[in-house]
Amino acid sequence: MKHQKHQLFNYLAVGTPLLLTILAGTILTDSSVKADTQKTETSNVSVTVNSACTLYGGPNGTDTSGSSIYSATIDPGTSAEINGSKLTTICNDPNGYSLYAIGYSNDAYTTPTNTQMIGSGGIGNINTGTSGTSASWWAMKINPVSGSNPTIMNNFNNYHVVPQTYTQIAHYNSSTSSASSTGAQAQVKYNVYISSGQTAGTYTGKVKYTMVHPNNAAAPTTKDISNSTYMQEVGSCPSTLTTGMVYELTDNRDNQKYLVARLKDGNCWMLQNLKLGRSTSTLTLTPTNSDVGSNYTLNNKLPSPGKFHAYTIDGVAAQNNSTEYYCTGDGTSSDWESCYYNWYTATASTGTTYIAADGQNVNNSICPAGWTLPTQPQFQQLYNQYPSAAQMEVANPTTTKENTPTVGQVTNTPGFLLSGGYGNGGAYGLGSRGIYWSRTAGSAQYAYLLYMNTSSVYPASSDSKYGGFAVRCVANS
Repeated sequence: MKHQKHQLFNYLAVGTPLLLTILAGTILTDSSVKADTQKTETSNVSVTVNSACTLYGGPNGTDTSGSSIYSATIDPGTSAEINGSKLTTICNDPNGYSLYAIGYSNDAYTTPTNTQMIGSGGIGNINTGTSGTSASWWAMKINPVSGSNPTIMNNFNNYHVVPQTYTQIAHYNSSTSSASSTGAQAQVKYNVYISSGQTAGTYTGKVKYTMVHPNNAAAPTTKDISNSTYMQEVGSCPSTLTTGMVYELTDNRDNQKYLVARLKDGNCWMLQNLKLGRSTSTLTLTPTNSDVGSNYTLNNKLPSPGKFHAYTIDGVAAQNNSTEYYCTGDGTSSDWESCYYNWYTATASTGTTYIAADGQNVNNSICPAGWTLPTQPQFQQLYNQYPSAAQMEVANPTTTKENTPTVGQVTNTPGFLLSGGYGNGGAYGLGSRGIYWSRTAGSAQYAYLLYMNTSSVYPASSDSKYGGFAVRCVANS
């Protein structure tokens, strides 16, 4: 018995706390539930993964300096394919990304004086590396190499003329896959054709590649007159520019320099007359360097030293197939320099008698890419801001042979010259009238122009399309 009692005591001694715990839990059930409910806590943990997109270049696709140089020595009359950067894209943006390219001349890497990159002439048959014209050119293409590559845009998977404004070359719609997160690589190649008449020397050009994400983001901002070197680089005329501030830009088609400014009407204007054809015998305008949709060739003949013209402007009845212009001057300070174009030429062969509706605008012109012939309403808007001959023209055009306001200072006039016109075998009206083509037709035979004399301005005048008149270009808005 003693032994049994001892076992029972031992059992109770061990088991009693357990029993009490159970009873206590049973008794406090209601209050315990209430207390636990009031003290319940839920922790929500959130982690945001930033989108990170990177573009590398260089020979191995790992360089961010943008200073790689790719070169070749080419004999005149031949072409060469030059391997360029490998572009590596790393992007985890679920909205994808876009690649843009812009090319421009640059002389930072060479010492010869003739360092502007060739490319102002015809494109030729760039897919085969041969040219059908006498002009030199360069072109580029981009081909996928590895990884989850973007889709090539605008036919840049074949050789394509190097763009001089930001142009989309590729895009990727979704970058969430592991392959794209680790990178995709594409090879850029260039093809350069050297015409037989190209001057010996070293020429350089630059192409800048920019990644934009997400894929539907706006294209990179193009340059304006304040931060451009060439006329063809200008892509905007922002209101932030100081009105009348004078800048100087170069037309990369013939290296002619022009003064430009944003004027009171809100547009960016050339402050000097166009002299395209003044210094070259043959010039092919392309969609990259000119305001044209397809190639257009100016054939300038040189009948005598110092005088530049093609045929005669007056007397062209058809007005549909005659490229005609006349440039005066021999480049000396004592000789007047100006160029006059019939409307067919000024509009790069698109202004014909078939453009007959009053107010119809022609889309093309011989202006640089990014610039165009003003419309008649644009002439009117400009005149509204400068409503007198004194405000529209330079003070003494017969002695001030070119409008030459000081670069970096503000001008208070558009500086239209009383440069006259060309007809009946010669120039006329120098110092007494100024006549400037618009791109607006008045009828089958006539087009609108800006006409002024020493005392009056007529922004909605018109004349025969075969007349030889001056050209001023306005930047595309």
